[in-house]
Amino acid sequence: MKVACLSMAPLYGEFVLGGSQKVLNDIILGLRKNNIEMRVFSPKESNITKDSYIGDVKIEKSLNLSGSFPSPFEIPLYEIQDLSNKLLEITDWADRIYLHGDGWFLRDEFSNKMIISGIHDLVYQESLSSVFSFLSNNTIVPSNYLLETIHSSIDNKKFSSNNFSVIPNSISLDTNKNIKNKELDENLVILFPHRPDPRKGFNKAIEIANEFAKTKNWKNVILKSCTFNKSLNKDKKNTEFLEDKNYKEFLSNNGEVIFNDWIPFNKMGDFYSSGDLTLCPGDFIESFGLVPLESLANNTPALCSSVGAFRDLRNIPGIELISYGDIKDFVEKGMEIINNKDEISKGKNFILSEFSNQKMIDSYVEKITNPNNKENHDFKYIKSGSDNLYLAPWCSVENDIIYHDYLGWMPKTKDKITVNDSGELLVDSTIVQYGINKRILIPTYIDE
Repeated sequence: MKVACLSMAPLYGEFVLGGSQKVLNDIILGLRKNNIEMRVFSPKESNITKDSYIGDVKIEKSLNLSGSFPSPFEIPLYEIQDLSNKLLEITDWADRIYLHGDGWFLRDEFSNKMIISGIHDLVYQESLSSVFSFLSNNTIVPSNYLLETIHSSIDNKKFSSNNFSVIPNSISLDTNKNIKNKELDENLVILFPHRPDPRKGFNKAIEIANEFAKTKNWKNVILKSCTFNKSLNKDKKNTEFLEDKNYKEFLSNNGEVIFNDWIPFNKMGDFYSSGDLTLCPGDFIESFGLVPLESLANNTPALCSSVGAFRDLRNIPGIELISYGDIKDFVEKGMEIINNKDEISKGKNFILSEFSNQKMIDSYVEKITNPNNKENHDFKYIKSGSDNLYLAPWCSVENDIIYHDYLGWMPKTKDKITVNDSGELLVDSTIVQYGINKRILIPTYIDE
């Protein structure tokens, strides 16, 4: 079987910009091990000095796209025509088309081949339009959170006309081999292994690190991150903005920030194992949560904001969820988990079993081979006693207040929308209409 993989974002082989590109590398390598013939296409680039590869697959940088993301189609109309011609050429070669991240409105060019769409962060126009307007033979999402978000956002007719599958991402192929972890000592090393999107929470990480430093439990508190690489960065939402006041205060408390060069994905295990804690403190609506899983697989516990798909990781030992912005709780939970080797070991074993690379690749091989096979989904929402309302998957009850992934904290809901010990949604009658209007509450009868 011949599969053409198309990426709207630039690809660099061993260097990946975010979790979705790391997952793409894993997919390509895994499909090749299953003797599937692959070609990978990405935007054209000027000043290319050498070829880039994913394993033995050359990245063909031949698509007429802007090379920036979002808005990859901000190009002259005549280049759209050239792109259309290129897609027809690719389609002639391929048996299957895999659209990583999708966003392709040029659907007619693929009309005679089966399309597998891989959706990741559902916050960009490209992925939103793919789910809402463009049909594929199979649309793969990485988490139940993302599937529930789609199911609760569009009407039943539109949802049923699509064919959605959940395939969780896997940890890196080499993260669990030959790990030599940092020993607990007089220095606390905190990791922030995220791309420089402000929503990932780097400035929050500095605040948290500063609070750790104020405890005086360590001689030095070191925050390690990745430098802002302008040559590799093509995401318009990325920035190196730093809140100077918090940064200077952290330094004054014997804090240190180390910016590493951009690390090849197959060496991230060394980075994770160099720390005592990994932070995921932002309000970016994650579609999966690869960072805490890979961190824990390398014996380093993780602290995450209770936002997006991070909430799917709530019951994994060694990963702690904290209400967004609660700096004090980040520090308290970190102090508790850092020495809990039993919890870390349990969490690691669970991750190696449930999120193995083999499981992910087997699922992709099945979906690419038989993309029209349709799954039945059993949605387990938090419902009210009368079953006429359920809590939107993009909302959670945190300290008796609703946190809304898209709108933030909703103070009007204080003590008015709660979940009892039996998992039943309790809603004060005075807040029902407000909850529906703000898409906190979803009426179960909405499509009847």
